[in-house]
Amino acid sequence: MTDLWPAPFHPSPVRGSVDVPGSKSLMARFLITAALGEAGTAGRIVAPLRARDTELMARALADMGVGVAWQRGATEAEDILDISPAPLHGATIDAGLAGTVMRFVPPLAAFARGEVVIDGDDAARVRPMDPVVRALRDLGVEVDAASDSAGRAVLPVRVHGQGHLAGGTVEIDSSASSQFISALLLAGPRCEGGLVLRSVGPKVPSAFHLAMTVDVLRRAGIQVEEFAAGGAPADREHPAVEWHVHPGIPQLGTVVLEPDLSNASPFLAAAMVTGGTVEIPRWPERTTQPGAQIVDIFTAMGARAHLRADGVLELTGPRDIAPLDADLSDVGELTPTIAAVAAFATGPSALRNIGQLRGHETNRLAAITAELSGVGIPAREEGDDIIITPPAVPSGAGGPAPRATGEGPVIRSYEDHRMATFGAILGLRIPGLRVENIATTGKTMPRFAHMWTDLVGR
Repeated sequence: MTDLWPAPFHPSPVRGSVDVPGSKSLMARFLITAALGEAGTAGRIVAPLRARDTELMARALADMGVGVAWQRGATEAEDILDISPAPLHGATIDAGLAGTVMRFVPPLAAFARGEVVIDGDDAARVRPMDPVVRALRDLGVEVDAASDSAGRAVLPVRVHGQGHLAGGTVEIDSSASSQFISALLLAGPRCEGGLVLRSVGPKVPSAFHLAMTVDVLRRAGIQVEEFAAGGAPADREHPAVEWHVHPGIPQLGTVVLEPDLSNASPFLAAAMVTGGTVEIPRWPERTTQPGAQIVDIFTAMGARAHLRADGVLELTGPRDIAPLDADLSDVGELTPTIAAVAAFATGPSALRNIGQLRGHETNRLAAITAELSGVGIPAREEGDDIIITPPAVPSGAGGPAPRATGEGPVIRSYEDHRMATFGAILGLRIPGLRVENIATTGKTMPRFAHMWTDLVGR
């Protein structure tokens, strides 16, 4: 176990401001939407995120024939990425460990003329691909894929593109990831007859990400209708299980990328576990990002939060962190951060309905429970829930904390960026803690270690 990063220890209140880079989830959707435009109608992303996942997506589009041009500005907020649609052709795509690349590119590849092969890191080859592969086959696309031990499709995937897709009606079980629905929705406008998509599995996780996808399509001029079970129009109380995407040419135009609110959550967690105050500039007043829910979650755990008139979110952590019992199915990506905070709560927490996290960058349920248990914080899986029971050892702001011995404990990151930031949060209250491969945060936030040290010091 090499490359162990000494996590800064800072049990006293943290105070500072962190300017968070752009949203990976929004940028992936902007890139695909722009690429499916018409030749001569470029899309432009202002303040684009340059991280491993987004660069892999941009490179995938370029390898298939799309014009991609990065322009450096005086600051990251002034950077520009231009996307120029062009006829798509065959290519070999490296998805890395990016779920958006491995799931969003196969439907796009159906519009290419030629063979598109999508592969990725070793850890990516065990992530679910079956729903999107089955859906494309049902739509008449020839797709070859490797299989796991249960016969389900995994990477590498080979799409034999014919340059067009008729569209029609397709059913999909997306219970493992909302990305399967988003992938098909994004391709829907270029289907000759549009696309009717029905979810037939258990509850679809991460409704916020689906709302984000629909919002991006509508911003690009595409008509999308959403229906709840029984055929009534979907609303807040009755989530969509069927989508009708009308045919059209997406026109992204110029968009400004919001900060990544999920990536902001570890910095807000620093305020939580130390009883300090952290500010995040450019926090959007309205957004489809699921990461925005972290404010309500931390407020339920005792925080005080305020969105100022200048767009700065200010969050102050409590002296004693209240335990949490919550359904996180729609905000699963926040689970590692919430779990790290719950480790210092004044009682047991239950993080519920997050079984889909077993198919993320790693099996996050197993990883979180193993790493918390390894530093003396009892945690276990109960079905699709995680139960965290902090040890009752008083230690000041934020509630109990485990004791460290010897050279200090190690948090394994499992090549998962959110497990690495999970370790950094724990390190604020556990002296001597080290995090394996902090560089894995480069997947979505290349400067995380520097930003963290700037905030909390050493």
